[in-house]
Amino acid sequence: MTDVQGRVMAIDLGDKWIGVAVSDPLRLIAMPLLTRRCPDAEAIVDTVCNLVEQNDIKLLVAGLPCSPDGGIGLQAEKVNTLVQAITSRVKIPVVFQDERFSTHQAQKILKSKKAKPGSRDDALAAAIILQEYLDGNQPPGNRPEPE
Repeated sequence: MTDVQGRVMAIDLGDKWIGVAVSDPLRLIAMPLLTRRCPDAEAIVDTVCNLVEQNDIKLLVAGLPCSPDGGIGLQAEKVNTLVQAITSRVKIPVVFQDERFSTHQAQKILKSKKAKPGSRDDALAAAIILQEYLDGNQPPGNRPEPE
């Protein structure tokens, strides 16, 4: 985990849709922020950079779509290119988090909540990515005790 303090933002980047989630200032809880349709890479970069500035984000977690065997494919390369464009504009640390099953988990949650058909799951997927990152990167004294 980086030594930077403050809010963390996670992004789930697709070709046309992005999901965004943010943490609380203590980095304990991930909350979905928004799902937005972006017509091109420039709009994705602009949206993410604006949200970083508006929310005083100190660390960016980018969901990395690895293949089931853990390999890096075409979509992961696209994410890496977008993240490079983002970090050229906002100078904050970025970490990548494996997002292999986040969309599936988000779809299960939406189904269990009886969400409207066609509901977008991008922001919820970003929150799952962020919570996994937060849970795996808490200092030992900050980890919640198992019940």
